Amino acid sequence: MLPERVRRFIESEALLQPGQRVVVGVSGGVDSMVLLEVLRRLGYRPVVAHVNYRLRGADSDADEALVRRFCRRHRLPLRVARIDLKARTGGRAIQATARRVRYAFFRRVALGEGIEVVAVAHQRDDQAETLLLNLMRGSGLEGLLGMRPKRRLGRENVWLVRPLLPVSRAEIEAWARAEGIPWREDVSNASLHYRRAVIRHEVLPLLARHFGPGVAERLAHTAELLRAYYEATFLPDLRRRWQEVANEPARALRLEPLRMQPPVWQQRLILEALRRWLPGAPQRHRVVAQALCLLQAQPGRRLELPQGTIWRDRDVLRFRPRQRATWPDEGLLEPDRLLRLAGGTLVASVLETVPERLDEGAPLVAYVDANRIRWPLRVRRWQPGDRMQPLGMRGHRKISDLLTDLKVPVDQRDCCYVVSQDGEIVWLVGYRLAEPFRVRPETRRVVKLCWKPDPPLPEKQ
Repeated sequence: MLPERVRRFIESEALLQPGQRVVVGVSGGVDSMVLLEVLRRLGYRPVVAHVNYRLRGADSDADEALVRRFCRRHRLPLRVARIDLKARTGGRAIQATARRVRYAFFRRVALGEGIEVVAVAHQRDDQAETLLLNLMRGSGLEGLLGMRPKRRLGRENVWLVRPLLPVSRAEIEAWARAEGIPWREDVSNASLHYRRAVIRHEVLPLLARHFGPGVAERLAHTAELLRAYYEATFLPDLRRRWQEVANEPARALRLEPLRMQPPVWQQRLILEALRRWLPGAPQRHRVVAQALCLLQAQPGRRLELPQGTIWRDRDVLRFRPRQRATWPDEGLLEPDRLLRLAGGTLVASVLETVPERLDEGAPLVAYVDANRIRWPLRVRRWQPGDRMQPLGMRGHRKISDLLTDLKVPVDQRDCCYVVSQDGEIVWLVGYRLAEPFRVRPETRRVVKLCWKPDPPLPEKQ
């Protein structure tokens, strides 16, 4: 019996505890309706989550109505999200967007209900299709592992489980008919516009005709074997090599040990850095090749991605995620008024006496002659071509050269501010004061400039 096979798989993979509450993603198709009924019969306590994408008009509403009737009949709690998916995608990447939206909704339901597990209805044929799809994409070893029975869903303590992975689509449909389980067919699943549909309706039937009807089962078994080998051999080696090359707190790969790795491992370690430090960045061969080119580039070269930047520093490759600025990166500074900027706060105070020590608080504090200041001062990011006369020097120097001499990490230079007056730089914030504004023996009043950087964001677990 199908429920007994599912129960044994749940126990062998430790997917659920007996009688546990579980969010079940239910579309109204045969796979998810069978999953819901099997979990219900096995004594688990489902909370049903359904997404109506409004892609198929009345058909989408009919799917939702079916799920609602089933939940009413069996007194199951139901949570529904109605989303205009086309408006979100503009007609592009519909399936990828639907998947992202669906899992985000399942996660929200689980967190809201205090449930730790979300169950979805992927089965053995889906596993075979996934292996073939990833093979066609050139995904490499890890793309051939297929779908895991259990994985973390997001960063919270919510797990995604797949109790139907050992069961074929034909077995699921046969059981649904025998047990009178209602379901609806999504006609878009047959559209050859989608690659998975091509695999399902053309490639796998062709393979079955030439290699026998058990081809999907053998492909799924291959994925299981590869995963076992991967976890026993590849994964421990990856962890060891990662420890050799990675500086986790700095989000950086050390160049020398990275260069010592075989080329295939250089590529894989770049992929690991993208996954950990620039989540969402495209993990494609082209991106990895561009990142590897930085190993031989001059310090300062970078690779810009929508999710962040990869920097070639002196002895490391830095990965800096792009963050939405919540504060401006320029403004006007006046006495005793906080100027909140992206990255920190700047404040200027007028002191009627000269402090005994002008280096107290350096380098985040600077003292200038108040008689040489005309308010307001302008604060902005430094720009290429900016020059200043550093304290103790007669001539002017480029800000870019000063930052290089001061060994400011390449990935931090774009974040540096300058305080200027009528176009003349007063202070390279946190690094250098300008000679014309220094405190002299005859100075009686000073302006104290104080930069308070924001604390670093905690490392993501």
